[in-house]
Order: sequence, then C-alpha cells, then structure tokens
Amino acid sequence: MLLRILLAILPACIWANIDLDPNNHWSGSFQAKPCFRASKELTSWTLHLQFSEPVQSLEVWSATVKSTNADKTEYVLTNKQYNGVVHMGDELCIDFIGHGSADINPHITASLEELPGGGGNSVVTIPPATTRSLAPGETWPPTTPTTPLPLPSGKGITSTMTIKNDFGNRFEGWIDFDIDRDILSWVMKIKFSKPVISMNQPTHATVYSHSADNTEWVIVGNNDFLHMEPGDHIQIRFTASLPAGDTGPPEASALLMNMGYDNWTVSCPPNSASSKYNYDCVLMESIMFYEAQRSGKLPDNNRIPWRGDSALDDHGDNGEDLSAGDYVKFNFPMAWATTVLEWGLLEFKDAYEASGQLERMYECIRWPLDYFLKCHVADDVLYAQVGSGAADHGQWGRPEDMTMARPAYKIDASNPGSDLAMETASAFAAGYLVFKEKDRSYAATLLEHAKTLWNFAVKHPGKYSSSVPGASGFYSSFNITDEMCWGSLWLYKATNETKYLDEAKKHYDSSPDWGFSWDDVIIGNQILMYELTGEDRYKQDIEGTFHGWFPGGGEVSYTPKGLAYRLQWGSLRYASNMAAAALIAAEHGVNPDEYRHWAMCQIHYALGDAGHSFVVGFGENPPTQPHHRSSSCPNPPGICNMNVLHIDVPNVHTLYGALVGGPDGSDGYKDSRNNYVNNEVACDYNAGFQTAVAGLRHLLIVHKHPEQTGDATCPYS
Repeated sequence: MLLRILLAILPACIWANIDLDPNNHWSGSFQAKPCFRASKELTSWTLHLQFSEPVQSLEVWSATVKSTNADKTEYVLTNKQYNGVVHMGDELCIDFIGHGSADINPHITASLEELPGGGGNSVVTIPPATTRSLAPGETWPPTTPTTPLPLPSGKGITSTMTIKNDFGNRFEGWIDFDIDRDILSWVMKIKFSKPVISMNQPTHATVYSHSADNTEWVIVGNNDFLHMEPGDHIQIRFTASLPAGDTGPPEASALLMNMGYDNWTVSCPPNSASSKYNYDCVLMESIMFYEAQRSGKLPDNNRIPWRGDSALDDHGDNGEDLSAGDYVKFNFPMAWATTVLEWGLLEFKDAYEASGQLERMYECIRWPLDYFLKCHVADDVLYAQVGSGAADHGQWGRPEDMTMARPAYKIDASNPGSDLAMETASAFAAGYLVFKEKDRSYAATLLEHAKTLWNFAVKHPGKYSSSVPGASGFYSSFNITDEMCWGSLWLYKATNETKYLDEAKKHYDSSPDWGFSWDDVIIGNQILMYELTGEDRYKQDIEGTFHGWFPGGGEVSYTPKGLAYRLQWGSLRYASNMAAAALIAAEHGVNPDEYRHWAMCQIHYALGDAGHSFVVGFGENPPTQPHHRSSSCPNPPGICNMNVLHIDVPNVHTLYGALVGGPDGSDGYKDSRNNYVNNEVACDYNAGFQTAVAGLRHLLIVHKHPEQTGDATCPYS
C-alpha cells in the first residue's frame, strides 16, 4: 500500500492513549470516533474507553460492549468476528454514540490493550525489509481520487429525514431505516428539497459525492453496518449547512441501496449429448472462469459484467508493458495451466466445436500467451512474476481498486530459471500447434519464442524460485528436471527436430508420478514420450504411474465416495489433473476402457456424484462462497475489505465454472470463504479439470464414453 511505503520513511512515533472530545453532542447524547494506527499485526483487540463523566449507555456497531464499571465511566469493548484482524499500518476507527441522563459532553481517553502504551494514531514505522523506495518495475498508485462511479439504479429501502436540531443555516438530521433484506455494503442517496452546501460526519458512513446543484448527496456505508439482516435497524445522523443567508432546514428523502446484490445469471446450453452431466455447460462456464481472472485492459466482448480494467500500469524494469494476465501474476503455474489447456484443445478439439466454445477457447488461450510474449523481453530475459504475493494475500478487495506496489521479477543469464523458461516454452510450442492453421503469423511468433527460451534454459540451468525469492513462498519449484524434459518434448512435437528429443531423453524420469501439477509434469512426459516415439517402455511407465493411483495400488487413498485423494489442499485439482492425463493416455492406446472409466468417475465426483457440485454455478447445491476476492466484493462504490472475507454470506457475484479445492479425506466439505484449503480456486485448478471434461465430451462424439459402452458405474473399483 502507498500509505505503508510513505509511512516507512518517517520517524517512529511514541505511542500513547488517544484523548479526544465528542464530534457532536446534543441533549442527552454525544457521538465520538477514536481512531488508532496499528503498530503491529492484530488478530483481535480490546478497547478501553474512559469518560470524564458517567455515560449511561453506549450504541456501538463495530464492537461488542464486554463490560462497564459501577459508575459508568469506563467501558471495555471487543472486536466483532469480522474485524479482529488489523494489519500493521492500518487504521482502526470505532464510531459510537453515548447517552447520559442530562446534557453530556465528556472528555474521552481511548486505549487498545494490544498496542504499546495503549496505541495512538501517529505515524507507523514499517520494517524496512518490506518498505522501500520504488524497486525496478514498480509504479506508484494514483494519488488523485478517481471520478465517482455511476451508481446502480433500482429499488432500495426508502425513508425520510427527521430534523433533530435547527441552528439557522445549519441543521442536524437523522434518517432511520428498518432493514427488510440481507445487505452487504450499502450506498445511500439523500435528496434534499433545496441545496445543501456541506454534509459533516455522517454516522456509519462517509460522503461520496453530490450533484452539481447540491440537492442530492451520496454517502457510502463503512464497517459499522457492513452486513445487515432483516430486522436490523440503522440510524444515520449528520450535520449539514445551507448557503449563506438561507435559514430553515430542508425536507429530504433517502434511498438505501444494497451493493451486495447481483442478479446476473448465465444460462446453460442444452445437454445435446444427453449425458449424465451437461459437459457443454461445464466447458462454457470454465472458460468464463478464466475470463473472470483477466487483468489488464478487458476486450470489448468481455462477458463478466462485474469485472473491469485493472493493473494497467504493470511494467518491467525498462518500462516494458506487463499488463494483462492474472492478479498477482505467478507465471510458473499459469504457464503450466496454459499448456494443459492447449493440450486439451489439441486432443479434443471436436469437444469444443460441439459445445460451441471453440472461438472462446482460442481467446482463452491467447490471453495468457499474449502476456507471456510481453514477458519475454530479450533472448535471455523473461519476467517471472508481477506483484507481491504477500501484499496480495494481506488485502481483500477488487483488482480494479488495487493500490499496492506491484514489483516485477525476472530471470536472466545471471539469475536463471530453466524450469520457468521451459514451462513457458511449452506453452508457446503448444500454442504454435493450436494456432498454426488459424493464425500462421501468430503461431510462427510463438514458435520462435519457444525456441529462444529453450536455448536459454539449456545454456543457463537453475531453479527460478532461487532467482525470484518472491515466488518461493507461493510457487516454489522442486527441481528443473521434469520441466527440461517437458519443454523439450513440446518443441519436438512442434518441430520434429531430433535435438529436442535428445535433450528430453537426458531428463526423462520413468518413476511412477506423484501427481500431475504445475511443479510435476512427469506423467505428462511419459505420455508425450510414448506418443512421439511409440516405444513400449514408455507405455509401461504410464501404466506404472496409474497403477499407483488406481484403487489397490497403494499410493493414493480414496474417500468413501470414490475420490482419489492425493492431498488435502486442492484434492480435486490432483484428481482432475490425473483424469485429464488418463483420458489423453487412453487416446494413444493405453488401457483405454479402464482409464476412461476411472477418469469419468473422478470428474463426475466433482460435478455431483458426491451429492453436490464442487463447481461454482453448476449442478446441484454448488459452492456459493469460493475463496475469491473480486466475486465476493460488493458492487462499487460499496466498500470491500478483509471484513468481507469473514462474513458468512454467499459471494455477491457468481464465479461461474470455478472448481473449488475439494473435500477432505472423508468427503467432508465446508462452503466458506474462510476455508481456503477446501474452497480456494485457482487458474491451475481448472486447467486439468476443463481438459478432462473436454475429453469426456469427445468420447460422446466418437461413441466411446463409458455411458455408451456400458461401463459407467461409480465409484470406480
């Protein structure tokens, strides 16, 4: 965050309790809002309020009153479930109204137990390791506010203003709402009967904009009433001023609008193949999932209405344009995902044609390929990542609103990354095969970059995560061996030049594979090697891998309902990836009936055989709270922050087609944004899954699907 960077260069503060007086007071009541700047990370907090005179009761919305002393001069407040986490450098404000038996205007001392000396609101010194001047490739976020976004039209909850105090050309207004629906973040339009030149300190909100004639004002709710349910009541209090010489307060009507509502839906195409599950719908929605992840300038045919342009200023060391791609752009797993999607299109193109998704699939693949071309700025220079994983994971919000610094990290001859170079070369080489008939010029460009990256990887061996420390905590590479083979095989498949096959054989691993994923392509190498050489020993290696994966093989356990359960984190990812590999192996003659049956059961588990769907927006009882920032965020200008993560309501927007991580080893699953182990989504999660679905759709076309051959019983045994 810009704030954190700027604060780091200032002197450390001396922390002390906060002393303040009420912002407003009126007969029998007062309003105040102490604000603290966190000097360390907090996971919970306790606020002490000391008053100079007795306060009979407090109205507080973003905290819980835990206790008070006998004479009512001290109150102890604790955080709500959703706002206990406060990051270092962030501001925590607690708005409250106090009531007394007569006119009351107390002096207040506020302190947070968890902060040194009770805390304060002065400058925070962030450790220099995470705060610095601009690094190569970083850009400062904009310093001027953006033009206010257009507000949605439509219905809301209406109310009128009550005048509580008339001060001549100033007045105090109250607006009450009885809540009759679920609301997640809100915006209020207030229409005055005559111009109001200023609005000050609205409770539970901040002023957002006003009309040119000053008769319509818009305020945006803060954390106090971020989530409201039917039966709740909210009261907005504010003071406002009239033009000079104007006296007598206006009348006003108000409309409270829920920013946490989205009625956008997607209609599935007909299940033209009459299969148990509508594969055409799954393919369409999975491609839409990838469209929802796009960063950069969105195309005119963008189908995701709640997404907009983002990260347009992503640049490399010398100003290279690195916009487009994902949010934090981890190129290693995204290059793998792109290659697997391309592999599925090459093997099962008829499935995309039959589902009506072929052109969308070309666009889906071209988006990351265009970004990777931008990243390959010189023969021996490839950008590996844009953005900081730590900064990204520390915030919850829309990608369109990102303001944190986004450093760019690269590999080169002095800081090599053969695994990343080869993974990207694989994506380019497979992309060449995909586009060589559709766009020969583009395909030629991809192949040229693939060859150059292959040379770079061979000349300068090394792990990319050793050269890019920012990647090591998120997508660290185990070794370079399997990627060296993988990239060489894809170049051989694209060119038929023997040098690539010779290099692949140097790095080939015949061992049974642990599991196909972004850092493990051994089974992919085994399948490609068998396809490209026809040698039986490679077929035996494939069979060795799947023997360990199949029931009774001893390598992989199974849930009671039949999921091959390799790992708790993203369990469906590994099962789906291996299902894709099995279907491709079957296409090349490796135990086709057995492999197709097993793969179908793994994919059908995700689509509904487990008793519910694990694909957002598809099937029966699908996930509604995927761990995904932008789809959970209310519509702008409603606020979205870390508190949204912890509120137990469905995501505002449906992230159609996203495969969530999956169940535990007993088929247990909790649909919660907080449950990132089982409910996270990722570009690499969907890659093998989508390819496997395309493989099953292809089998229906050629009449080799287990449902057609009479062997469709699941769970597989």
